[in-house]
Amino acid sequence: MIGQLLPGMNVTVAPRRLHAQVVEALMQAIVGGRLAPGTALPTEAEMSAQFGVSRSVIREALRVLGEKGLIDVRHGSGTRVTTADHWDPLDPAVLGLLHGPGPQAEVLRDLLEARKIVECEVAALAAERAGPAELAALDDALATMSANLDDPPAFVVGDSAFHLTLVRAARNRVLERMAQPMRELLSYAQALTDAVPGVLGRALSEHQAIADAVRRRDPAAARSAMRLHLAHTERDVIALMEDAP
Repeated sequence: MIGQLLPGMNVTVAPRRLHAQVVEALMQAIVGGRLAPGTALPTEAEMSAQFGVSRSVIREALRVLGEKGLIDVRHGSGTRVTTADHWDPLDPAVLGLLHGPGPQAEVLRDLLEARKIVECEVAALAAERAGPAELAALDDALATMSANLDDPPAFVVGDSAFHLTLVRAARNRVLERMAQPMRELLSYAQALTDAVPGVLGRALSEHQAIADAVRRRDPAAARSAMRLHLAHTERDVIALMEDAP
């Protein structure tokens, strides 16, 4: 029974968006590691009784989880939890649950690597294409970061605005669309590392170097400055995740 697989979980489901709530509960268990890869889920009838919803709601929830790559549904042989390499690494809901070591950290490493590839080129393009409005927005973001070196959540507001401005300054709709799913990752990485003592001052200096290169119209310097910043971010995130209980 699912109650045995997820001991202590409150399975009371509100009337609205029933399947979404079932999806969220099962996603938390899978991505959080409480349901290990290869674990067989209960039958539709058992989950229907456990969650207090109809079997059609359960089927819809399983369909969504299958699309995200979190489960493998095979008629006649049941439904099993997949390994992390099957998960959709750009799904915002999956990204939002990537915490701690284990398979989740492997997915996060892949995403950090992809972020380096995309954002370094975004910085280079921004150096070529940024207009007065984007340059002003970068300055505003830096000002927010500088004013909040003792307030990590407020610092993250400026940090996020800075990276979003660079993407818009690149003036490439495909790159902008590619970067959208990474924003969950960016927010997670920022919240994780910006709380570490000393990180905010270093991050501000690195962002200033990126902005300076963009203002000088120096794509190579912008690319290099972004690469250095993201390398430090990756190092900090992986170290923190490996130290997590």
